[in-house]
Amino acid sequence: MDRWKMMAKKITLYPKSVRVLLLLPLIWTAHTRLAMTQDTTKTVSQQKEIDAVHIDKKTESREIKEEPFNVNVVETKQYYNSALDINQLLTRTTGIRVREDGGLGSNFNFSLNGFSGKSLKFFLDGIPMDNFGSSFSLNNFPANMAERIEVYKGVVPVSLGADALGGAINMVTRRNLNYMDVSYSVGSFNTHKAGLNGAYTNEKTGFAVRFNGFYNYSDNNYKVNVQPIRGNTLLPEQEVKRFHDGYSSLGGQVEVGVRDKPFADQLFVGLLAGQNDKDIQTGVVMDQVFGAMTQSSNSVIPTLKYKKDNLLLDGLDFNLYGAYNITRNNFVDTVGLIYNWLQETTPRSGGAERQRTQLKQRDNEGLITANLAYALHPDHRLSLNYVLTDFKRKSSDVEQPNNVAYTMPQRLQKQNFGLGLDSRFGALRTNVFAKYYGLHAESFENISQTLTPEYAEIATSQDNIGYGLAATYFLLPRMQVKASYEHAYRLPEPLELLGDGLFTIRNETLTPEKSDNINIGGLYAFTVNQTHNFQTEANFIYRNSTDYIRLEQGRNQPTGRKFINVGDVRTTGVEGEIRYNWKNRLYSSVNLSYQNIIDKTEFTSGGNLSGETTQPNLNYGYKVPNIPYLFGNFDLGLQLPKVGGKGGAANIQYRLNFIEEYYLTPEQLGANNPDMIPRQFAHSILADYSIGGGKYNIAVECHNLTNSRLFDNYRMQKPGRSFNVKIRYFIQK
Repeated sequence: MDRWKMMAKKITLYPKSVRVLLLLPLIWTAHTRLAMTQDTTKTVSQQKEIDAVHIDKKTESREIKEEPFNVNVVETKQYYNSALDINQLLTRTTGIRVREDGGLGSNFNFSLNGFSGKSLKFFLDGIPMDNFGSSFSLNNFPANMAERIEVYKGVVPVSLGADALGGAINMVTRRNLNYMDVSYSVGSFNTHKAGLNGAYTNEKTGFAVRFNGFYNYSDNNYKVNVQPIRGNTLLPEQEVKRFHDGYSSLGGQVEVGVRDKPFADQLFVGLLAGQNDKDIQTGVVMDQVFGAMTQSSNSVIPTLKYKKDNLLLDGLDFNLYGAYNITRNNFVDTVGLIYNWLQETTPRSGGAERQRTQLKQRDNEGLITANLAYALHPDHRLSLNYVLTDFKRKSSDVEQPNNVAYTMPQRLQKQNFGLGLDSRFGALRTNVFAKYYGLHAESFENISQTLTPEYAEIATSQDNIGYGLAATYFLLPRMQVKASYEHAYRLPEPLELLGDGLFTIRNETLTPEKSDNINIGGLYAFTVNQTHNFQTEANFIYRNSTDYIRLEQGRNQPTGRKFINVGDVRTTGVEGEIRYNWKNRLYSSVNLSYQNIIDKTEFTSGGNLSGETTQPNLNYGYKVPNIPYLFGNFDLGLQLPKVGGKGGAANIQYRLNFIEEYYLTPEQLGANNPDMIPRQFAHSILADYSIGGGKYNIAVECHNLTNSRLFDNYRMQKPGRSFNVKIRYFIQK
């Protein structure tokens, strides 16, 4: 006892934020000893119940679903023959909306239970993708690159070390030991997609090679309905083709290493490389048309992966990932013309369509992530996670050689440290955790007291502690209830804190976003007459978020704006899903999500020529505008085995996506509010045929079957009806 008192006394010498983390192991040690005592007094009936829960062999996806966290697992195998990308797959998941400005490669906003943008974190095999470059975004990855996609809502496990305020999406790539998957598709609007995925493993020596690659191209020259502007005259609405919206991306990943060695279960060195080129057709609405503006990006990322179970002692598992990201971004606007939708031009002063620039950004980021897990007891596992990112940016622009943002330091370092304990008490499973978020930024400020600017280097540091608890209980072997809570933080990103020297200015006073997130839900699976399989799930969500980081709204011009902390938002919602399968022949699913997102900000601030201003928020107590609040999906499919003989199979799928209308601006304006995103139904069908046991595949797909006018964002029309054909070759050992 004296030993514990002495340790506790020493801990009080540390700062409060550090004390919390240091005390957790002591609390959990006592917690574990109590649990071990309880284990010896389990009744026979309790043991039988837990045996029933674990009697059948579970897939990895099912094990993840049975975690205490609110998590969806998207199985991608059934979509390998389609030309869908990962974003298009995820938009069929409860709580998720992916809002795109247009066709392939367009800007998109990923939303999960009302959170969007940087409030969500994306991972590739558990590795943060924050600054991988625009080539490595989910809308570039083909479906057959992934084995599954894990969607954590609101509460994120320690193993995914990141400052995820609203949730995390982890794409797990395929782990077949020996296989080759090659595909190519061609479709409307001169769209081409290619994929190459494979692995080779020598089981005798342990030598292994893994690779993934993709290529995407589209003219995106689909038709839109607009009112062209000729001079100062607004012409009647007509249908025109987009003419400056081309997009291409190319990316790949190669890893070489060894497996199943005494010193490592896995040891791989690898390289990620990608590039994209994008034409810019419009501004935030289709009224503003561009005809020459472009942007491009390329990334080179060497990587190192190491994994070893039972390191030094039984039950101690360790994995390490290291990477150095080298990304180059270019933005070019050097044509002094004004375009309209009829491709007519008029000269514009300034030598640019918006602001003359040849901006070049050179971003370098070091990344280290490490996970250490130790089995204290068969039913209790302690996890430790550490993530370090060190981001540096250098910029230049021959059009603005004296821009101070390009000559002063721009650096952002983040450290995330997490500690968690996963425990089982019979049919009850819990996960308690704490997280530390540290930030250090280097920038500059104007210290002059006169009209002549004088800049000096500055630095800022921030420390925050988050924590949470998740629990699940099995009422029956296939029925479980879940509840989880997290006090979460999201640290500012480089663009928000440091600006870009072109359209966004720095704001070194930004503070982290924070949110209290609660999930309550349940899952139940059952079988009727041994052939009709049902899976049901329902969840309630609550989010209380403060200090939202957003671009200030008080300026009309697109340049000179900065990100500010403003806004408190309270979200409540429900979501549910039912899945049905009959003899693996007929399958169907339906899901629906409702979210009530209320603005709790009493005052708003902005900037004008007179400086900063503050005024009452007229939307206080009302729904946050321009966010979908009711949406859902319906899928129906039929699988036909042995079509055309042994080894042949056919599959037909129908998909419906629904979204209720919602307002662009505050809805309380009523009849005086004409700006709405309309109610929409999007229909798609897919038919594919395989021979040779899935070795040779061909698929035909149609999106927006009814050729409806579809919008994810106000007055930003998406493509009409489109077709594509995909061929795929797959072999495995």
